[in-house]
Amino acid sequence: MDAKLVADSANVAEDSQLGQPVKIYDNAVIETKAKIGKYSVISSDSIIGANSVVGNYCTIGANTKISVAIAAPQSFFSTHSFQYSSEHFKDVKNYPKINASPEPPAPTVIGNDVWIGANASICKGVTVGTGAIIASNSFVAEDVPAYAEVSGNPAKVVRYRFDDETIGQFLNSGWWELEPKDMSGLDFQNPLDSLERINSLKLHLKLKNRNSLAGKLKNSVSGTNSGIIWFSTPYAYADMDALDGVNAIEVISHEPGAEPNAKVLSAGVYPLAKSTYDPKRGWYRLDITSDGSLFKGKIAKNKLTFQLVTIN
Repeated sequence: MDAKLVADSANVAEDSQLGQPVKIYDNAVIETKAKIGKYSVISSDSIIGANSVVGNYCTIGANTKISVAIAAPQSFFSTHSFQYSSEHFKDVKNYPKINASPEPPAPTVIGNDVWIGANASICKGVTVGTGAIIASNSFVAEDVPAYAEVSGNPAKVVRYRFDDETIGQFLNSGWWELEPKDMSGLDFQNPLDSLERINSLKLHLKLKNRNSLAGKLKNSVSGTNSGIIWFSTPYAYADMDALDGVNAIEVISHEPGAEPNAKVLSAGVYPLAKSTYDPKRGWYRLDITSDGSLFKGKIAKNKLTFQLVTIN
């Protein structure tokens, strides 16, 4: 996390996940296990509730509340929390909670390229589709379709930003996985022309990434004590499915690092147990097997040199 992009007065939970980079302004709160996508902006005094997911290139206005306790339990006997919590009256004698807590709602999910105005409130469990616009002071209690503009209390759809065909093209483009430098030549005032160019641009970046993956690689972004191999390339963000056809690695060299008695992977081929892409970090992850079991040894950063291979 780049401290220059996160205000000193912001409160960011240690187990939250921030894409690189994000901008978080004064007194904003990012609660436990929230996930914020790259190039998203969280304005001052906003709260991103626990377990919320915010996509890439989102803009969250000042004093906005996302996935916090702002919705009443509509299906319960009462709207009051005495039914499932004694939190507010811990010191009052004979005030126990009566029943178990209600089933927690699903996390609030904010898609990519969403703009949320100041003082908006979005209830727990709501999904806001990619490209949507939430007007300032809106109260959002229901899901918002992709590329819809909503306003009011409760918020209702006012219009859609584009026609259905264009919305489909935007959703299929996945442009929000790219970096701003990749899109510097686009005519942003001509969305359809930009969409056409995005498709060829992404193909070009994928080809560059495959060339990077074809050579020798190192676990260049992180070390681990659990046997996981983390690595990246300059264009990994544009090629998240690049490992789909790979089922093994060939270890060229492995130095254990400073830890005593660390396991060393000798040169040879190791089948993959799992390969994934972490979009928040922009890293590839490899879990390998050794002698038929999942490898759990220490892999110090930049100490493993390998190649991706496919075996029968």
